Amino acid sequence: MRAIDFSRQTRDEACLSDLALDRLVAGERADDAAAHAGGCARCGARLDELRRALAADAPLLDQIRQRPATATVVPLPRRVWLSAMLPLVAAAAVVLFLLPRFLRPSIGEREKGSSALALDVVVKRADGRVETLGPQGRVRPGDAIRFLVSTPRAGHLVILGLDAAGKVSVYVADGDDAHRIDRGAQQAMPGSIVLDATPGAEKLVALECEARFTVADAVDAGRRSLERAARDPRRAGALGLPGCEEVALTMDKSQ
Repeated sequence: MRAIDFSRQTRDEACLSDLALDRLVAGERADDAAAHAGGCARCGARLDELRRALAADAPLLDQIRQRPATATVVPLPRRVWLSAMLPLVAAAAVVLFLLPRFLRPSIGEREKGSSALALDVVVKRADGRVETLGPQGRVRPGDAIRFLVSTPRAGHLVILGLDAAGKVSVYVADGDDAHRIDRGAQQAMPGSIVLDATPGAEKLVALECEARFTVADAVDAGRRSLERAARDPRRAGALGLPGCEEVALTMDKSQ
């Protein structure tokens, strides 16, 4: 896969980051950044490149966002009453008081063991078909993938690929730093990735932290996870960076 090589990516200190340029592409008002991009050949060229990428990906993203929404049903827990002698009216009052809590969980309330962070991987096949990649989904060389991230909080995000060769690739970041992400559903991450001919499983990991962190920290955690799993991406565990949430999806690339 083509990935961001953060160890060799260089940027003039006076130039704008990809995050600042992404915000210009999104139409956010930033007079200073716009003025700089208008007078800097390097930043202007990069801005044009991001705009072309967004225009090229627009039909693909529209197809995914037009999918019918899937409702999540939160089951009510079984209640064990301590006393059968409680008046029926009191029991009804308890149910009516607690029912809204379960039917309308707040954004910070999650089932135990689950994460509110979500990663969707959209794949465009070589024949032009567009699909959402499921767990253990199969891809082929020449397919292009794009990441959509949903999160209930603003934070800093890195998306990594852990493969069977023991390599950790960086697919979403902002240079040496994590990519700044706002709260929202199915946010398209910058750029797409065209799959190469290397076969085997690859675990895609989206890692979001409230505090800023470096890409190198995430990559080191990914390498440790792969080593513990004897370089088997399917068995690789959580990266485990403190104060972070993560979600993963494994894909299998065949010839």
